[in-house]
Amino acid sequence: MKLESFENAVQIELRFLRKAIIGVGSGFIIMFVLVLLSKQNYFVQGGEFVKERALASWVCSEAFMSIVTHKPSTDLLTDEIVSSLKKSDFNVEVDELLAVQMIEENKCRLISKTGQVVRSFLVDLVGSKKNLFFYKLSEINEISISHDELEETAKEGK
Repeated sequence: MKLESFENAVQIELRFLRKAIIGVGSGFIIMFVLVLLSKQNYFVQGGEFVKERALASWVCSEAFMSIVTHKPSTDLLTDEIVSSLKKSDFNVEVDELLAVQMIEENKCRLISKTGQVVRSFLVDLVGSKKNLFFYKLSEINEISISHDELEETAKEGK
């Protein structure tokens, strides 16, 4: 085999390789852009790894904090809550959330602290597959906190 014929064969293979790399790279870039622009949330169906209560407690705390910071999230709040927040403000100051407790299905309890005042809120959630995060906050009620719970919360805070 002559050097010139070998060089021509290598050049032909290199052209094919360059075209293949450009084609595959372009395909990955197009798929990446389509995934970014699809605006869909992808969740892992993890069985034991993803627990329903963890999602509910996350929605509970995030929805409550979105109300407290006056930036209500329509993905985490029902339409009734959003419309009532537009009519009147929910003025509660929260320095930190001390605890988020799932009491029962679709109910959680938030314990918050503002300065030296500890407050407790009972939050109702509504679950539906139509909701982005399955749960939405539907009702907030302030409830009293017992002296024992207050002491326990103070010990956990230290």
